[in-house]
Amino acid sequence: MKTIDEAIRLRPDGFTDRSIYTDPAILEQEIEKIFKKTWVLIGHETEIPEPGDYVRKTIAGQPLIQVRGNDGKVRVVYNTCRHRASLVAIEEEGNCAKTNFKCPYHGFEYDADADLVKVPKEEAYGEWFQKEEFGLVELAKVDTYNGMIFGSFNPDAPTLKEHLGPAMELFPYVTYGDGEALEMVDTYKYDIAGNWKLMIDNTMDGYHVPYVHGGMFEQFGISADDGLSGVARTLGHHGSIDWEEGRPLADRTTNRYMAIFPNITVHYNASGDMFAIRQIEPIDVDNMQLTMWLLAPKSTNNREMNERRAAAFTMTWGPGGLFGADDARQLEWVQQGLKADCGAPVLAARGLDEGDVAEWESEQSMRGFRLGWEHYMDQD
Repeated sequence: MKTIDEAIRLRPDGFTDRSIYTDPAILEQEIEKIFKKTWVLIGHETEIPEPGDYVRKTIAGQPLIQVRGNDGKVRVVYNTCRHRASLVAIEEEGNCAKTNFKCPYHGFEYDADADLVKVPKEEAYGEWFQKEEFGLVELAKVDTYNGMIFGSFNPDAPTLKEHLGPAMELFPYVTYGDGEALEMVDTYKYDIAGNWKLMIDNTMDGYHVPYVHGGMFEQFGISADDGLSGVARTLGHHGSIDWEEGRPLADRTTNRYMAIFPNITVHYNASGDMFAIRQIEPIDVDNMQLTMWLLAPKSTNNREMNERRAAAFTMTWGPGGLFGADDARQLEWVQQGLKADCGAPVLAARGLDEGDVAEWESEQSMRGFRLGWEHYMDQD
């Protein structure tokens, strides 16, 4: 019989050191090597439908503004004045088409296209000072996909399509409504006392459903094991889980959850005909902040249907919802358990010998994320 030490030596890809969830120094490396090197989700285009619309964002600790310019272009700029560095967007959201972004410190003003348009007592700077050279600094790269706004701090990052890689084949199902664009219906934020990677692990884990959510299923008089079958996939640095829904609200019958490296999960839930995006941001090594958007096809944007979707969304994935609350509590217990200084690694080997595709309770879908994590963390 092999000992656990022999198993770890023979299959290191089946185990994870606890420190990656508990060591603040590792989180610092993650910010620099992952969040600032690859593509990250900024937001959704329907948050800023009109010229001048903006929303403040904080990604990897960086203060940003997502804004639609007067020219209609989506921009992501750093929320910092070129004069003495104050924030220029103070409100969480608004419209700057008429009022501009006005620095509260000395009154420098920037328009929706990020240009510096007014400097009080400008003549004191002399002829060398040219306003066109002092606009708000734009993020190194910005691209959109099916309404989702992505950005990269890294000017040398590959294209967004290259980043998505094998996930591109399955991604449209959860980000596009059978040939039509989606728009935002509802959104909320909440915190969980756990490392940010735990939510990726949890969302890509079908194995926990009957144990964590069994009580919820019992309320509806069904078993969590009844009729649940599907497929888990490794997709390069990403992953997905599909399973068939026995009670679909729409014609679609397949649920699909995807993890897009490094920090978003994208969902389609057939029982509520719900599209959702979850963005996961580390606060510190023991805490994460989640932002979730509920989306719906534009052609079905009627109040009654979207109220029904929003109710199902809140009841299912909300912080007080049937699944959301169960998951939050469980992840907090996991984070506490990870602090045990017992020397035992975390086991992550379910379906390890089955390749990139296996039954949905296997860990193929989270294994892609681990490959991405290792790839970026190994970079100098």
